[in-house]
Amino acid sequence: MRIALVADSHLSLRAPECVANWNAARVAVERLAPDLTVHLGDISLDGQNDPGDLAFAADRIREWPTAMRCVPGNHDLGDGSGEAPLDQVLLATYRELFGPDRWCLNAGAWRLLGINAQLLGTGSPEESEQWQWLEARTSGRPTPLSTVLFLHRPLARVRARDPQDRGRYVVKAARERLLRGPLRATLRAVVSGHTHQSLDVTEDGVRHLWIPSSGFVLPDEMQARVGEKVVGIGVLELEGRTLRFDLWCPDGMLRHDLTLMPAFHALASPARTVVQ
Repeated sequence: MRIALVADSHLSLRAPECVANWNAARVAVERLAPDLTVHLGDISLDGQNDPGDLAFAADRIREWPTAMRCVPGNHDLGDGSGEAPLDQVLLATYRELFGPDRWCLNAGAWRLLGINAQLLGTGSPEESEQWQWLEARTSGRPTPLSTVLFLHRPLARVRARDPQDRGRYVVKAARERLLRGPLRATLRAVVSGHTHQSLDVTEDGVRHLWIPSSGFVLPDEMQARVGEKVVGIGVLELEGRTLRFDLWCPDGMLRHDLTLMPAFHALASPARTVVQ
């Protein structure tokens, strides 16, 4: 199975740079002809404040050349992830426009799990429902499938110089439950967005893949550098029990600096766009 991976597209009429890069990604994916595309969240530029961005992004998703599954990011649902109360209206809007915020697909020897990272750490009934759903799909199988987990925020704090968990990673308790709980026996890879950086590391037998933004990068003075600050899309190949990952920068996709984009300065609260 071949899966295209796109993250942090930040689509909006106010961000023509992001739309142009999205179109470059669309052309590349159409030629690649994968079986599926997974969007790793922050589909919209500022959907947590502007519903028009969510509607615009949903229209672009509908034009995509392959089947697509999405997971929400903080720019789609609000900060969440234990940092702010869950916005029930945004959650309902997301589900209406983009489909389920969690999903499970089986492909040969593999199980693909997409979850809503913005629920983790909220203590909400929706978070409890997601944990129950996740555990129901990772137990009771005589021949366990290898699992790839897709979510917006990364799990592994992979280098000592990383900043604190707040803002960048899934909260610690949820991270430990995902890495050490029912998934532990079958988890092979965790694929995430959010950081606008590319990283490929393996820890304790689990491969952690950070997919960079298709839209833009953030300068070092705004965001700590952990991986590579590039723009691009990912390609995941699952064959038998083998996983292969490649990072692509399609023709026409430009490495925009967020601080040089007019949309950044036009936002009501530009600080909210900073990725920790």
